[in-house]
Amino acid sequence: MKLFSHRNIIPFPFCLALVFAAHAADNTPTVDSILDQFVEASGGRSALEKVKSRTVKGELDLLGSTTDWVMEAKAPNKQFSGFNSPTLGTVADGFDGTIAWSKNQAGVRVKEGEELTKTKRDADFYRYLNLKKLYPDLSYKGADKVDGEEVHVLESKPSATGIERFYFSAKSHLLIQQESEFEGPPGKIGLSVRMTDFRPVDGIKYAHNMKFKIHFGDQDLEFAIKVKEVKHDAAIEDAKFSKPAS
Repeated sequence: MKLFSHRNIIPFPFCLALVFAAHAADNTPTVDSILDQFVEASGGRSALEKVKSRTVKGELDLLGSTTDWVMEAKAPNKQFSGFNSPTLGTVADGFDGTIAWSKNQAGVRVKEGEELTKTKRDADFYRYLNLKKLYPDLSYKGADKVDGEEVHVLESKPSATGIERFYFSAKSHLLIQQESEFEGPPGKIGLSVRMTDFRPVDGIKYAHNMKFKIHFGDQDLEFAIKVKEVKHDAAIEDAKFSKPAS
């Protein structure tokens, strides 16, 4: 009686192929594994949760000139950033936990719609700990490269037309680029932020160079911020985040 025949014997090379395929599938990154590694690489949950406010000072390189730039944030969800330019005057953005606003030479404008909801997500002080909560549909989109560096890409579609993509370094596990698409006053806005030169501040890794690209309509704008100082837990009055009268 024959126990085996040539018809039911699986070729050895094919067996190896199955083993390697299964191993590769088991090693495919997940949203949870990428985010866990990101939090750990950034300094760890306890270090991130310990901080209650942050003040960042830097130089803004815009339209061929540099000027001082500041960003202030306070838990749970208040944020302000701005600068004064000889050509553009005072330019600022703020969120007091409810109202999001921007100020420039044209005056003060209150944000609405997708622009408001994006501001709310971005202003979450513990945003990096809450990415799955802020983006419930976050999914893994595969591997890619950013400036030659291998990355894992996570993507969310927080609205009918909005998209957020996060690029995490496969080597450092840090978030090195984010791309956003959302509706604003001029229509569809595309925003890309490239982050480099990560340095530890009170045990937390913070990008000290950020390059921004904004596309809206038929216009493109690029600028960069070089961080000079990061301070944690300095007192910040709530009035700093309130919408100015004019």
